Amino acid sequence: MKKFLVKLMAPAVALALVMTATTTATPAEAATGNQGYAVYRDGVFFGYTWHSAFLDDPHWNTTSSPVIHQAGSGYVTWASWSSFLGGKNYVGTYRPKTAATSANRDNFQYMARLLRNEQIGYNVAYQVYYDTSTVGTWVDASEVSSMRCDGVVEYVYEWYGFRVYGSDTRWDVTKGDYWNRDAHGGAAVTPKSQAQSYLTLVTTSLP
Repeated sequence: MKKFLVKLMAPAVALALVMTATTTATPAEAATGNQGYAVYRDGVFFGYTWHSAFLDDPHWNTTSSPVIHQAGSGYVTWASWSSFLGGKNYVGTYRPKTAATSANRDNFQYMARLLRNEQIGYNVAYQVYYDTSTVGTWVDASEVSSMRCDGVVEYVYEWYGFRVYGSDTRWDVTKGDYWNRDAHGGAAVTPKSQAQSYLTLVTTSLP
């Protein structure tokens, strides 16, 4: 429990700093609708897997850029619904196995925006990549050098202790360790298996 208390203090301190300078990483109000949940569409690698994003707004048509994702080019960023779908089929909205409160989802939204603000590049091999020689006990957003789309989802949820993929000893992708980083790489987990095997389906309708 103590390690999570230490870990959870970081975004609270960062949030206070962010609020004095900008509102881009700060949730405006309590999460509603499907805000704070992961969304998925099909059609990646010739249908082998899916593409994931994080719903930053209550519904897909709330604003012009309702999702935060790593599209595979450039940085983790906000995107329009049509850009996220890319002409493919929407397959579902998913939440952590452990139900999240509105306050939890506020935290998810905050962390996804923080990842976006860090301008993190793409890495096809690892969910979350960082320098293991310089990282601390926990991988802060500023220490992430690159990540996959499913890494955005995994990082956001697991930073707050909501387990997604991994063994009992290596499930937390935000814990800084070479073997932990490696366990979340390759095809061991994909966006499709992440959703279907390690998250809970909320709806298959547009969120």
